[in-house]
Amino acid sequence: MKAFRRLLKYVRPHIGWALAAVAGMIGVAIASVFMVFLLSPLLDDVLGGRGEARGLSAGAPSVVAKVKAPKVPEVGIVKEMREWFERGKTALGRHLPSDAVAILLLGFLTVFVKNMFLYLGHYSLFRAGLATVKDLRDGLMDSLIAQSAGYYQLQPSAVLMSRVTNDVEQINNAISDRLADLLQDFFAVIGFLVLVFSLNFRLALATFLLAPLLLGPIVHFTRKLRHRSHQSQERLGDMNAVVDEVLKGYRVVQAFGMQAFESGRFREATRRHLRANLKARKIYALNAPVVEVLGAGGVLVLMWYAKQLIDSGAMTLGTLIAFLVGLYSLYNPIKRLNKVNLAIQGAVAAAERVFKVIDEPVAIKDRPGARELPGIRAGIRFEDVSFAYEPEKPVLRGFTLELPAGKAVALVGPSGAGKSTVAQLLPRFWDVQGGRVAIDGVDIRDLELRSLRGNLGLVTQETVLFNTTVRANIAYGQDRVDEERLHACARAAFAEEFILEFPNGFDTMIGEAGVRLSGGQRQRLAVARALYKDPPILILDEATSALDAEAEGIVQRALENLMRGRTTLVIAHRLATVRNADVIAVMEEGRVVEQGTHTGLLAAGGVYARLANMQGITE
Repeated sequence: MKAFRRLLKYVRPHIGWALAAVAGMIGVAIASVFMVFLLSPLLDDVLGGRGEARGLSAGAPSVVAKVKAPKVPEVGIVKEMREWFERGKTALGRHLPSDAVAILLLGFLTVFVKNMFLYLGHYSLFRAGLATVKDLRDGLMDSLIAQSAGYYQLQPSAVLMSRVTNDVEQINNAISDRLADLLQDFFAVIGFLVLVFSLNFRLALATFLLAPLLLGPIVHFTRKLRHRSHQSQERLGDMNAVVDEVLKGYRVVQAFGMQAFESGRFREATRRHLRANLKARKIYALNAPVVEVLGAGGVLVLMWYAKQLIDSGAMTLGTLIAFLVGLYSLYNPIKRLNKVNLAIQGAVAAAERVFKVIDEPVAIKDRPGARELPGIRAGIRFEDVSFAYEPEKPVLRGFTLELPAGKAVALVGPSGAGKSTVAQLLPRFWDVQGGRVAIDGVDIRDLELRSLRGNLGLVTQETVLFNTTVRANIAYGQDRVDEERLHACARAAFAEEFILEFPNGFDTMIGEAGVRLSGGQRQRLAVARALYKDPPILILDEATSALDAEAEGIVQRALENLMRGRTTLVIAHRLATVRNADVIAVMEEGRVVEQGTHTGLLAAGGVYARLANMQGITE
């Protein structure tokens, strides 16, 4: 119930529409009860069903004897509705030929009013529900965006997508659709309960003494379905994770001939999902039949008791019909309330998973009193930094490096030396576990994340582009685009020429992840994006390692334009791409073992010279 109460908090900004929905559903309930009440006067007063017994006289067969039973006194809501009925019949009767026509017209007007309230209630609740779910989904996305790299390492993207889509949609269905049924049926049940007890208290009491026979199965099914629904959603998340991995890594799957293996993994995931789903559906399918069979048995008993009341004169035929219709009118709302309850239980289980994501602590966040980074004057310094992704498996050990302002520092070394980790510590994708990273002497943990990252530009090996236009990708996140600056950045990145060859130029849609572009074109757009941002600090993490020689040459020239005048950290495997750096630092086993210029390091004959020799670089 904690998750349900949290969901209700999201309704507060839309309380006006929610109250309108409640008012509409109350109106529906009152009109529905009044429609059932109208059966009694229609049968008793219009069709002559108020206990009039007709029989044949033994002495005169053609004479019809009429014996009128005494009028049953009316109490409670029945008395009130009788007064409404009489006033309505009198008002309409002045302009109509008979009371029968007046009663029929009154019934039609009641139906009309009921459906007006029904429209008001449903639309208001849809409005409040959809707006509530939008706020919930927005909050969930805000929480996901705020999470650090460590969180995404532990959470498969397919599972997180399932939280944003499947789980929130399940909540949406419960709030926007099922909650309307809940309100309508709740007020209807209250109205019909009052009606049937007012029509005949003893018969109503006998009826509801049988009610516990129905409550037991409902409680049992509710508890079981909630558990099974939770299992089904977990199995769906597992299945989505397999699909996501296969679709992203299809080249590797095919290259290793592992289609059958991956098909087996997926079949196992779908089998588990099927079993969990069938268990939930079995409970769902069994629920309604059990409740209905028990209800039918109860009705047979009540019909026998009602006959005794009519024979004794305690009830008229019209009252009995109204009572039975009122009782039957209770059945469908109670039955739907049970289904609504099952749907809400599923939504509560989904809400628990959503709130678990929302409540997940953010590891990387602003410290109290964090300040803005106005720019960079002296430079950046990694001071005795230590870091490990897993305990007892250190990646950086006493790493120290200085990046003077406006200079390019290249970080090279064998795979696993920790180069890319250094690149991730500067924008605080991870936080150092020992030592510190400082900009102009200020620990970056004392800077606002927004300000720190606003001063950084990043170009990586895996270029991230968005399924929108070339223009929107270069001027990423900008509401207003400076056309002159846009073209200048594209030109400096050697991208303008191929962009203008597209039929729609800068308005060309590039497809998901830039699938319509070559690798070199994607990298040049990434360079143009960094140029448009114009950050004082730049990180180039293997920016050309995935390109062929021709594309690499073009992108390298674009990167030189990007690096000009910026404090740049370059991560590279290929030494040929960093030979012109101001400083080259060589890493081994998580620390800097030597640094200097390309010529000086070659002459020193150390680790750098060995790496250069392996790559065929002699001068």
